[in-house]
Amino acid sequence: MKYLSELQKIKCVVSAEYIDMSACLDTSLEPTQRKRILALLKNVDVYRLVYKVGTLNVVGYVALPHTGEKLSCLIHLRGGVGDFGMLTTQAIVGQMVKYAHEGYVVIGTQYPGVEGGDGTDMMGGTDDIASIKKLRDILKGISIADATHIGVKGHSRGGLMTYMLMREVTWVKTAVIASAPTDQISRAKKRAEFRAHQIRMWGKSRKESIRRSPIQWVDALSKKVPLLIMHGSADIRVDASQSINIVYALNERRIPVRFILFEGADHNLSEFRDEHFVQTLNWCNRFLKQNVPLPNMKLHGE
Repeated sequence: MKYLSELQKIKCVVSAEYIDMSACLDTSLEPTQRKRILALLKNVDVYRLVYKVGTLNVVGYVALPHTGEKLSCLIHLRGGVGDFGMLTTQAIVGQMVKYAHEGYVVIGTQYPGVEGGDGTDMMGGTDDIASIKKLRDILKGISIADATHIGVKGHSRGGLMTYMLMREVTWVKTAVIASAPTDQISRAKKRAEFRAHQIRMWGKSRKESIRRSPIQWVDALSKKVPLLIMHGSADIRVDASQSINIVYALNERRIPVRFILFEGADHNLSEFRDEHFVQTLNWCNRFLKQNVPLPNMKLHGE
């Protein structure tokens, strides 16, 4: 509860509460897994926040290491829509606490309309993006956070939100995107049931579909933000071509990108979970903690 009073004083934070994650763990966890998680939680505190986004109250979470100064920050963008894919105990421990244990201030949002929050999640609506942007204001109010060094990591829909955020702001230093949709037009043509999902989310507007299709506006992405993109070749939810095609477009424009196609991996990269974590951590360490210069993207060599 070390940071509770500090969080409560941040202007846009309506309320903050400490969450005892050890008490929330699934009782069916294997002893070795429980022991490993409890070891992580010894060095990290988790807080639930309600914060103001315009007139809306939105729910988010932040994982803070017990020690450190001027720590680099990670915005974790969850996948799914509405309650499906929301930040749960398992997701917070596996996707936020693990990185906080490695010395990052990690923050994430449930998006509008989730877990008692106001508004409606529209999978990329104006309020959704605003709820992500506001996380930077919260990071600025955390004493151990260096809000000039912010990276973003997003999976599936969270990866799409990462692209959309990068189009609108200049403060993202690096990003890691996994299993993300990049072309809503082609997805709708291939799967009738997905077209129905799109209509539920944002209506029949082609303009709104393009707004959620990074492949249509690659030129809007900065050449100064290095990207790590990962996808599973056996992903049944989001075809790997969604990442392959945008990687090709990014490379054509000399935007720094590294692509890993995990052979036989599913949407969650389940078969390569540990490697996914290591690759993400190494990439963030490189461009956030170590401040490695951007790669030379000009054609060179013999």
